[in-house]
Amino acid sequence: MPRLTIAIPTLNRADLVARAIESALSQTSPEIEILVSDNGSADTTPAVIARYSDPRLRTFRHEVTMPADKHGQFLIGEARGEFFLGLSDDDFLEPEFAAEVLTVFEDHPECVFVYTGCAVHYENIEVPAVVGPPIEPGLEFLASHYADRREVIWCACATRVQLLRELSPPPAGFVIGDMFFWTQMAVRGPVGCVPRVLSHYILLRENNDNISHGTAPVVWARESRELAERVLAQLHDSGAGPEFLSTLESACSRHIARSVANQFLWTRIRGAGRAEAWQQSLPSLSVVGLARGQPTGSRAVAPAQASQARTASGRCEAGRQPQRNA
Repeated sequence: MPRLTIAIPTLNRADLVARAIESALSQTSPEIEILVSDNGSADTTPAVIARYSDPRLRTFRHEVTMPADKHGQFLIGEARGEFFLGLSDDDFLEPEFAAEVLTVFEDHPECVFVYTGCAVHYENIEVPAVVGPPIEPGLEFLASHYADRREVIWCACATRVQLLRELSPPPAGFVIGDMFFWTQMAVRGPVGCVPRVLSHYILLRENNDNISHGTAPVVWARESRELAERVLAQLHDSGAGPEFLSTLESACSRHIARSVANQFLWTRIRGAGRAEAWQQSLPSLSVVGLARGQPTGSRAVAPAQASQARTASGRCEAGRQPQRNA
């Protein structure tokens, strides 16, 4: 039986999916399986997938395109490995990814997930994601994440299949699906890290079709707040101390403000006019507590601040983990 399932969902990416498949097939570890699932492509993606034949490879074809979250649940259900990696069809791995991650799980079976260093690609610019120590208590990891000192990219994160199946699926249409899973996992135990860059995340490329770039800031703000509230509630129920919760709550508020400011940036990059961006987002500001002086329940969130960002002209974004369109 394989130990690691590498799942590649794809949709109309005939020009990119081959690189993802070949990076999975090039893994030095023999303890893998590769799932490639075509979510109803209308281009030549099926013909590209058909070129590959390997005993480690299983392929699926869906005639009707399903929502991205449902497609993800399908792949989790098909996984035969103990661990799961979701690899978007435009991302790719270094050959040692599986071997390095499995070694950490062997040495530290208490880890709920293991992530690696990741090169985030902004067209021709590569920026390394911010990583932590080899082993870290889950609470410390979450505090560092919301302080923007940890970046977990889904294509660089191997999770336990059993945990993925135990957790309830994200709400229908939820965009930040990766964070939905690993933030809840971090509440349950330690997190492992391989600091080497072993995965590549294509955040910005020429046709700019990353689903997050088209996500209205109102949606991004609402989902970010929902995730933070969920984490805080779980930690409260698990007995986390009031001082830790108060500090984390403040960090969550600042993180959300920076993240939503970044989403305004991506909305503009994808070509939305200034009026459109504001019209999409202003109704949400009072709802999620991002307007000046507007609380969310008992929580007040700091005003949005411009985060350090790099566009294709030379500025880079910090602290986002978007999800793709497959």
